[in-house]
Amino acid sequence: MSEAVPTGDEILVLGAGTRIVRIHPLGGKHPSAWNALRDFGPTRSRFDHHLPPPRSQERKIAYLAHGDNRMTGAVAEFFQDGTGAGVRPLDLVAGDPQMTSFELARPIRLLDLDTGWITRAKGNQAVRSGRRSRSREWARAIYDHYGDKVSGLAFGSSVWGPGRNIALWESGAPALPDHPSASRPLRDPALRIPLSHIARDLATTIVDRAGRFL
Repeated sequence: MSEAVPTGDEILVLGAGTRIVRIHPLGGKHPSAWNALRDFGPTRSRFDHHLPPPRSQERKIAYLAHGDNRMTGAVAEFFQDGTGAGVRPLDLVAGDPQMTSFELARPIRLLDLDTGWITRAKGNQAVRSGRRSRSREWARAIYDHYGDKVSGLAFGSSVWGPGRNIALWESGAPALPDHPSASRPLRDPALRIPLSHIARDLATTIVDRAGRFL
């Protein structure tokens, strides 16, 4: 990464009150609370800034969605196919996935990877759609160089074009509120209609408790 201090509109400032959506598992091998940042890493996730080898460490991260299409963006990221083949069927039961929405308690500053910064830094947009190992190298370098200026990364979804996502670092944790605005399991019948629309937009299906496609 070439030295390119982010300035102006290359830094996205999300103000207090910005609405955020996160999907997180309450069960399975790796349960997570709605306001928890993961200290174990790096995993296979694209922008983990942890130092290898994988282990628990002071660096922490949470992946969030914002913007007008934040519900769809959160679903797309959580259920994206690891092979790069779009979005896998929405399993509403395995791992007990929860959809939580909240409003930022204070502003956060994010390096926006969808601006011209990545080009100035001698990179390209493969950072959000190419090899994830390379994206993690970028995340570590950005953290090391500019961790005093930003609290994470803003980036467009690699699986759903309109999606706007956040990789929030530990320095941004104070922006999380004391309580969420709403939190429901994805299997909640009240979410069935909106999830049906989301599944249609993402060209995927919903799987019920018996593993049947709906």
